[in-house]
Amino acid sequence: MSVFPIYHIGEIPADTLERIMRRSKLEIDRIIGDVKNIINEVREKGDEAIAEFLSTQVGRTVKQEEIVVKQEDIAKAYKSLDPKVVRAIKHLIRNIRKFHKKQLPKNFAMKIEDGVYAGWIIVPLGSAGLYIPSGKAAYPSVAAMVTVPASIAGVPRIAVASPPVGNDLAMDPATLVAAHLSGAHEFYIMGGAHAIAAFAYGTRLVKPVDVIAGPGGPYTYAAKLLVRDIVKIDFPAGPSEVMVFADGTLPARWVAWNLLNEAEHGPDSAAVLVTFSRKYAEEVNKEVEKALAGLPEPRKTYVFENSKKYGAIIVFDEIDKAIEFINMYAPEHLALDSKYARKIFKKYRKRLVNFGTVCLNTPISAGNYGIGPNSTLPTGGYAKIYSGLNVDTFLKKLTVEEIRTKKGFLKMLDVVVTLAEYEGFPAHAGSMKARLG
Repeated sequence: MSVFPIYHIGEIPADTLERIMRRSKLEIDRIIGDVKNIINEVREKGDEAIAEFLSTQVGRTVKQEEIVVKQEDIAKAYKSLDPKVVRAIKHLIRNIRKFHKKQLPKNFAMKIEDGVYAGWIIVPLGSAGLYIPSGKAAYPSVAAMVTVPASIAGVPRIAVASPPVGNDLAMDPATLVAAHLSGAHEFYIMGGAHAIAAFAYGTRLVKPVDVIAGPGGPYTYAAKLLVRDIVKIDFPAGPSEVMVFADGTLPARWVAWNLLNEAEHGPDSAAVLVTFSRKYAEEVNKEVEKALAGLPEPRKTYVFENSKKYGAIIVFDEIDKAIEFINMYAPEHLALDSKYARKIFKKYRKRLVNFGTVCLNTPISAGNYGIGPNSTLPTGGYAKIYSGLNVDTFLKKLTVEEIRTKKGFLKMLDVVVTLAEYEGFPAHAGSMKARLG
């Protein structure tokens, strides 16, 4: 039995196509009420609500103060790790830093006209709450991806939250080390909607932040949507997803593994292949089956679950229609698996603009673990309106306005008074006229 259902684009049932297009948003619709209740509970009970939830996770009574990671716990985390893992983390951080330093915008001042000047100054936000998922896996790579941009931006207070690992009330050691090496200052053991609520509203132990960033499952995703009126968020970043474009010029095995790269994340992830031949589609599916045979649990089960919900292999007759479809889907990760990937991207780059990141004949995992661009990306179609996590997420751009000369003032006078009087704001006009005396 095929792992991924195969459809011709003209023959997909309407309800199936809608499910594929909406993917993780369907999960959000089902849990939004529960998430609202969690947020309200954290607002009312603070650390007590977080400790109570953690108690159910680890099977013992958790004291509120245990939410906070102590300095000695950080030291233990370093000692517990294989030096090879630490070296890999440091390499990852170096590449992320190199790429994200290039993103820093510059202050500027300019002459608008004679005697009239304007500019802007770049300042970091005062605090950031960064979320690093756990539970289904440990994510030191995500810790680096979310912390490095905040550090480069110059955020003076960087707080990190991540759920406990298994039944231990402890943060994954590699995640803790990666966040520490990347510049985080505070560390909290808390997860999902509880963590987002604590960062947004604050508790006795967790001060509120100015911006919340980082990916997560449906509960985290929904919580960020619910608090974005009171705190800045990076963007909705939920269950992982990939769309692979494969024209048949690369081995089917390569394509199969790229599909599985994101599908193995969890039961709510999404993997979709766009191709041009039913025969090639079947070849890829066979390679997926072979790969799954060697995949451990629970990864194998995750793929079987999400492939039937949000996964598909879709066959197109022409490339233009395929590009149009990809752009409508707006994937988190887009992989152009073709010998001609660079040429295809160059040809369609004005039309193919809705994706978090694009991998040109390159395994998605290479980007996940350190080419340099951020792997924290908009999901659920939000790539149509959001960019991936970057330094800008943690910055403010403040403008400066100045009229330096009388000549400049007189040139602006008539314009301001005319428009102010037209719009019916006499004090606007008066503030200019008052300076004539």
